Amino acid sequence: MNKRILTEAPGAVPKEYGFFMLTREDDCSEEIAALPSGIKAEVAALMERLKGAVPDDFGFNVTLGNDDPWFELVYGDGQETFMNSPVEWNATRSIIDQLKEVDWDTRRKRALQGCQMMDLMREISKVAPPSLPSTKDLQKEFRREMKEFVRTVRTERSEVHVLRWRDDEGLVAERFASVRTFADELPDLMTVQYWIIAVVANGKPLPVRKIDELKTRALKELEDMPISHGKALGKFAGIMG
Repeated sequence: MNKRILTEAPGAVPKEYGFFMLTREDDCSEEIAALPSGIKAEVAALMERLKGAVPDDFGFNVTLGNDDPWFELVYGDGQETFMNSPVEWNATRSIIDQLKEVDWDTRRKRALQGCQMMDLMREISKVAPPSLPSTKDLQKEFRREMKEFVRTVRTERSEVHVLRWRDDEGLVAERFASVRTFADELPDLMTVQYWIIAVVANGKPLPVRKIDELKTRALKELEDMPISHGKALGKFAGIMG
């Protein structure tokens, strides 16, 4: 089916995503409307078979229309907490046959434990103090390394250069196409506990004030995701890696 989409109707795949995402609750009917009728019928039949093979308390995600089609199970505990329930699938066998072999009780127990951990982290994020160092303190701590970094990259003006640190990696220099590109990726970088020390654009280091503005904006974007927001602020330091 996926091969048929790629060969017969590649133009029907949503360009903004690069694939179709179908779930138990959303069959992506509007998006797949552009597919040939034969392929649409195959997709609909697959979704019905999956709904029959997966217990009602589990959800699932199906991606089609790219070079790496995927199927994953999802388990929800209440209205807010959901956990992926990864399974190693054999691409040469029927997914329906493989679902018949899943130990659902064991998988349900593991997923519940994961959901409970996520709930705990959400509660911790409400009360734990942040431990994110200020940009000023970071630049003071890494003053020598920062000066060498700026000296090395200031002549390379076609890109934006960022010096970051994480305890398992140490100092790492990274390049971005523009300050805007860096700002767009900053929420993700902060979520995985990268500390941003210096940013060099057009051969000049950005002032601490400007870097702090970018960090504040990134944290604002994460406010609706309390666990990610807590990670970005370093609230789970000493609790998790």
